[in-house]
Order: sequence, then structure tokens, then C-alpha cells
Amino acid sequence: MIEGGRGIWRALLNHGKSTGEPAVLTSSSHHLITSSSFLRPADLRQYRNLLFAARLVVEGFYAGKHRSPYHDYGAEFADYRPYVPGDEIRALDWKAAARTDRLYVKLFRKETDMSGYLLVDRSASMGFTGDAGVAKFEYCAYLAAAIAYLMLKQGDRPGLATCDETLRDYIAPGSTMPHLHRLLHGLERTTTGGQTNVAGSLRSLFPLAKRKGLLIVLSDLLEEPAELFGALSMYLHRGFAVLLFHVLTEDELHLPKASVARFTDPEGSGALNVEPAAIRSAYQREIRAWLEALSGGAKARGIHYRLLSTSTPYHEALRDYLTSRGR
Repeated sequence: MIEGGRGIWRALLNHGKSTGEPAVLTSSSHHLITSSSFLRPADLRQYRNLLFAARLVVEGFYAGKHRSPYHDYGAEFADYRPYVPGDEIRALDWKAAARTDRLYVKLFRKETDMSGYLLVDRSASMGFTGDAGVAKFEYCAYLAAAIAYLMLKQGDRPGLATCDETLRDYIAPGSTMPHLHRLLHGLERTTTGGQTNVAGSLRSLFPLAKRKGLLIVLSDLLEEPAELFGALSMYLHRGFAVLLFHVLTEDELHLPKASVARFTDPEGSGALNVEPAAIRSAYQREIRAWLEALSGGAKARGIHYRLLSTSTPYHEALRDYLTSRGR
């Protein structure tokens, strides 16, 4: 019998092959990321022709790829509107006036940059690797690094925050290569540990995210959906576009194939000996309900939601997402 969903999913850790004895699913709660770089040259070549274009209408001060909601007199023509007393004379379209015998003001919109806020979950459950051999945090770190590179390449401004039970490191958005190096260094020196509280961390990040833009959350989302969407609603109300990259392992999605396993909670002291085959059907009903609550709640709010398995190479997952968004 499965108690809710959250406890058993957080309990899944590295499992050994069954040899008649229970497979011990255990892992250090402080998984040190030792990769020398999250952006290898081979990876960058794959992203050369991709733009992380969110097609948003955002505010900004520098040239980039995203349209501002503020009309101005110095960029791309958008539309006309009738002249009203008080409008600047220089905004009048005299050719249109000559054709129609009416006064019209030309409206323009600026091409501006976008601020992107990458929130990466570094809680203890993110240290779980599963059969794929890559920890969920490491997978999210690679994704975050690639997204930051793409944003910077197109003239946007990526920022980075990490969280567990509270908001940890925060690097405000920037648009230079030294800034990108700072983000990558922040990812490389991060260790996993602590309780999961993405919703609380989002509330802490909110006053720091001064410019609306794109919020990208990379996490296993071991949260009550109501709490998570309650925190995200603040960003939606301010006009942010929100993207959830929900990263899980195959073991968490389907349970391990070991005949007997011992599940231990990386964020608590609980442990349980289980025959995965005996609970697989009930578990999969629970996890389907949880995933549907997340995906359905995201869709209802206009949030982009993407479920990813660490068994899928991260660069393929990002490429597929960008391609689907482009279509």
C-alpha cells in the first residue's frame, strides 16, 4: 500500500541488482557534482542553430529577440490609431492623412531582451541517480547551463537561483560572457542536501525577480501541486511566462526491476523493505494521478510543463522541446 505519493518517490535511491538479498537503495544526501563543465564544446555545437525563443511580449532595455509591450517611436511598426489631442505631432502619419483625410498616429514596438530566472532544485532527493547513472541535479544543471548559453547567445539575460527548503544562491540576470561563467561556476560548486520546498523558494525569489520575463523551474517537483501552483500564481499575475522542467528517473516513474528492494528517504529517516512487483500497479496509479495533477494544473494556468526522464540525454530533451515550441 502506498501512502500518498510524495514519501515513496522521495524514498527512491540507487538500487543494486537483486541477488536474493534486498537491494539497498541508498545514496549520500550530499552528492557532490564533480563535472568540470556543464557546457562541453561538443554540446555547444548542437545548439549553434537553436534559439531559446519563448515568443513573449516582455519589457527590456537592450536589443534582443523579444517584443516589448510598450509602443514607442523608434522601432518596428505595429499599428495605427486615431489621433487624439495631446499626441505628439511627430507621431502623425502624414501620408495616411493625405490618403484618408484623417489623422492617425503610428504605433511602434521595440525589440527588447528578456530576463530569464533559472531556479534549480538542489534538495537531497535530487542526488538520486537511478539506472541512468546521472543524478537528477546534475541533469538539471546541464539543462540550465545550456538554456543560459542559448539565452545569452540571442541577447537575453539569464539569472540563476538554487534551492532546497529555502532559496540558496542567487545570481541576478546578466548579459555578458563573464556572467555566464559565473553561473556555470555556481552550478559546478553546488552540492545536494536539505528538504524539498520549491514553493517556498519561489516565494523568496519573487521580490528579487524585478523584471518580468521567463521563469524556468528545474526540479523533481516533490511538492503538493496546490502549494506549487499557489507560488507560481504570483509570477503569472505579474506577467511572467513559466516553464516547468519536471525531471525524474526511470526508477521513480516505474519502480526498479529488483525482486526485493529497500527504499530509504534521503530527506528523512524512513526506510522500507518492498517487493516492487507487489506494489507496482498501485504505485503507477498514484504516480499517474500526481503527474496528471501537475500537467493539468500547468495547462489550466498557461504554464509550459515538460516531463523529462534522466534516461533521455539532456541535449536531446532540450532540442525536442525547442523544436516542438517552434512548431
